[in-house]
Amino acid sequence: MSLHTGIKFKTSAPLSAIEDWMDENCQEAWEVEIESINTAMHQKTVAAYFESENDRDAFKAAYKNIR
Repeated sequence: MSLHTGIKFKTSAPLSAIEDWMDENCQEAWEVEIESINTAMHQKTVAAYFESENDRDAFKAAYKNIR
């Protein structure tokens, strides 16, 4: 498996909500990693990797609504 594209973003959403969205909406392989946690701001920096640019673009369009 080769994950060709990815994005990094900050969020306070639970990682499980992000993974659930990806399970339901991504057509190809994906992976999510927490890169850092800022406890003072209740946020984490997340890296999401995708095999498909279409999946990445769909995630980018939807991720602000993921809770």
